[in-house]
Amino acid sequence: MTANTSSSAADDVETPELSRGLICLHKPMGLTSRKALDAAERRLGLDSVGHCGSLDPLATGVLVLVVGKARKIQDLIVQGEKVYDMTMTMGATSNTDDAEGEIVPTDPTPEPTTAERLEAVLPRFRGEIMQTPPTYSALKVDGKRMHKEARKGRPVEAKPRPVMVHELELTRFEWPEADLTLRCGSGTYARAIARDIGSALGVGAYMSRLVRSQVGPLTLEDAVLPDEIELSDVLGIESFLKSYPRLNVPLQQRHLLLRGQTLRTPPGFPPSDPCFAWCSGEVVSSIAFVNGGTHYRTKRLLV
Repeated sequence: MTANTSSSAADDVETPELSRGLICLHKPMGLTSRKALDAAERRLGLDSVGHCGSLDPLATGVLVLVVGKARKIQDLIVQGEKVYDMTMTMGATSNTDDAEGEIVPTDPTPEPTTAERLEAVLPRFRGEIMQTPPTYSALKVDGKRMHKEARKGRPVEAKPRPVMVHELELTRFEWPEADLTLRCGSGTYARAIARDIGSALGVGAYMSRLVRSQVGPLTLEDAVLPDEIELSDVLGIESFLKSYPRLNVPLQQRHLLLRGQTLRTPPGFPPSDPCFAWCSGEVVSSIAFVNGGTHYRTKRLLV
């Protein structure tokens, strides 16, 4: 992945090659994920940067971008855990389940609920739950994007599907608003959580604020705004993979990994998937265990 040369006379210096890297972007409100990515590309002079899980324009927070060979772990990042700080507004619903849609007050006007009642329903939304995706979502039903069909006036409904909610905690309550911390697996819709809690309370609700505070080990503290990003802010893939099982391989065996040869697993090392081979502080490849776990070999080179 080679950076473009700036056309500005003041910046008439070619940016060095960036073969792989992660960008922890802080997406501002009102910007689509694509536009935030484009802004970072222009700022750094890079081509073909990918992102790992989009955020709606209403949402802010961590948007992980992948450059070069880091694209090889893009799916892993997308499927990783995410943490959100969200506000739900009760007493009304939205056709998009968030503040971007048409807000309709609940009729008849409900009596204000309490923090205690809200706390009492939260256990229903922890663990593996069945969740119906929002009508305005990018999912496909019968080959058609749900949000496109909804905007044409012919909304379709997706079937409920299992999602994992590891943590859901009330952090502030002041009717009609409540702040929640959500830690969840891939495919979970925060706005559907707000919608369904409102339904369970009988008052209606929609998500009025969303901040993605963490993707895997990357947090808002690591994130940089698109118009402030510098090449020095590009992270190695090690920053994300440090939380995954690793097998430290002697430097003198690195060439064997590159050739895809089968190596003996160190005694007592527990096979796992995914697992990554590290040499001298660098991630070289993902690995697959063979022969009952007694040996391993490169599954995908990352260098």
